[in-house]
Amino acid sequence: RGPRRQRSTAPARSPPARAAMARALRLAAVLAALGLADAATLRSRAAQQPPPEPVGTEPEKDKDGAYAAKADACQACKFAATASCAMYKTCICYATNTHFQVGGIPDAKDTKHFRWACGDEGGSKYELCFNVDYTYQDAFGDRVDPNKPKCPA
Repeated sequence: RGPRRQRSTAPARSPPARAAMARALRLAAVLAALGLADAATLRSRAAQQPPPEPVGTEPEKDKDGAYAAKADACQACKFAATASCAMYKTCICYATNTHFQVGGIPDAKDTKHFRWACGDEGGSKYELCFNVDYTYQDAFGDRVDPNKPKCPA
């Protein structure tokens, strides 16, 4: 005689329960296959669009890694945001000087440390870079043609 087999503690399934489970598994497999096919079809139909060309030139940073002027920080934001459709559609450029006078520390010679951000969540010291009229202008003050958007949906 061989080794004793232990009995399962799981409740025995009746034939109708097994049949229902088999039907559910077949249905799940068919739905999964259809879902994968639809996703593949959608991906193949979607036109691949290259990223847009950035607007302007990227300004140089100072040796401390920040920009020397607010205008440079704003231009850096515009350059980065116009090179990506995701950023182009969501970024509103703000800039601030990140140098803050601290008591008890000698005055610094370089007090220009401008940084940019896509939003003013950093606080009240962040100032809007581009004052725009959104009628035929984008968030960077550039004219747009509503019939030929830079980043179509």
